[in-house]
Amino acid sequence: MNALQLLLTSSVAFLFSHNLNATITNAQLESQPDFFSSNYISYEASVKGINKVQTGVYDFPALSDAPEGYSPFYISHYGRHGSRYHYSQEDYKYIVDIFEKAAAESGLTPFGQQLLVEMKQICEDADKRAGDLTPLGREQHRGIARRMVKNFPSVFSGDNKKIDAKSTTVVRCALSMTAFCQELSKLCPNLYIDNDASARYQNYMCHGKVVGDFSGDKGNPELTAFYEKRDTGKEVLDKIFSNKNVIKKYVNRDRFVKTLYYMLISLQGVDVDNLDERNCSLTKVFTSNELAAQWQAQNLYWYKDYANCPLNGGVGKNSARFLVEQIRKEADAAITGNGVAANLRFGHDTGLLPLVALLNLDGIGESYTDLELLHNYWQDFSVIPMAGNLQIVFYRKNNPNVSGSQYLVKFLLNEREVKLPVSKSPVVGNYYDWNLVRDYFSEIERTVQP
Repeated sequence: MNALQLLLTSSVAFLFSHNLNATITNAQLESQPDFFSSNYISYEASVKGINKVQTGVYDFPALSDAPEGYSPFYISHYGRHGSRYHYSQEDYKYIVDIFEKAAAESGLTPFGQQLLVEMKQICEDADKRAGDLTPLGREQHRGIARRMVKNFPSVFSGDNKKIDAKSTTVVRCALSMTAFCQELSKLCPNLYIDNDASARYQNYMCHGKVVGDFSGDKGNPELTAFYEKRDTGKEVLDKIFSNKNVIKKYVNRDRFVKTLYYMLISLQGVDVDNLDERNCSLTKVFTSNELAAQWQAQNLYWYKDYANCPLNGGVGKNSARFLVEQIRKEADAAITGNGVAANLRFGHDTGLLPLVALLNLDGIGESYTDLELLHNYWQDFSVIPMAGNLQIVFYRKNNPNVSGSQYLVKFLLNEREVKLPVSKSPVVGNYYDWNLVRDYFSEIERTVQP
């Protein structure tokens, strides 16, 4: 049990109801406190936790069998890097500096003094590692690779199979790609794997809000009210500081509390030497209610900037337009016989979330106007955990002379089958005619112009 789980033995209750997640009871939510980790949640905690909520089984979800007469032959993939250290070295230094200044003026409570000792440990461990992939992050991608081979062996078997793997230029993404491909090579030594990381691919791999500028959050009274309701700063500061003048001199409340939240939720991705997570003072900074409030604020951030929030005018999701185009073109090339068994792409949450929202997989691209209830219908941790990924699996008819669709596709978000909102029903289950899906992709490309 990790530190975050131990922190929350009881929790704020709310219901989940978008398509990816079945309704969750209060007891089920309390059993999965990692959900409050936002996009810092480890891949295993997200996938297995959601599966437990839906099926009662704490494991990776089972996949459906392909329709009779079809076999998988190609996979198009986009994956976020695995678990990492908190991204900002400045944040680590900022926290320790404030604690030390407060200590020099006898401005820390006994709890704050102990927290200072532990924060020094955490920051020393993270020195010059901010944003770096952790050993857990590497293992997450190895595990995804293993399950991909196990689930779709025909994609990787045979001679002269090529794997085209690309990464953004960020080191944690390149190392995630390396871990994934090394595992593939170990399991399938017959594969020819080409790895590359270049700014040349940035326009579709993760270009953020290139389609336009989002400024809908500036001065918005609804957003201001939302964040004010979730201001847990005073209570947190009272636990740590004994001198109000110290707070006035050194502490920006919003930044300080938010940074402590990042420090806490990042612990599950790292292994700090000589730090007992179960008894770490950092796990006692927030009550369960306060942590839920912090998560709801983070959840809104991801929705309003990168999904289909009415405030952003479509900019968030539309930033994935070039990625959709690239996926279609590379799938067409694989179908015509270029020998590529899988196109693997390794990037960021800011690439994965817009892609899933633009395709509107399982309702993730729906628009919600009541921000106070957003967390009931839309949750960041179900889409962009560390190592979150989308796998589009292509199936070919074994006997082309038999009537019916020649090519089918299935969408897996974080290894769970999800639905595509196309105008016609799937051929069977979650399997769609590629021609129908291709038309859906082309329509997105036509309507979302750069």
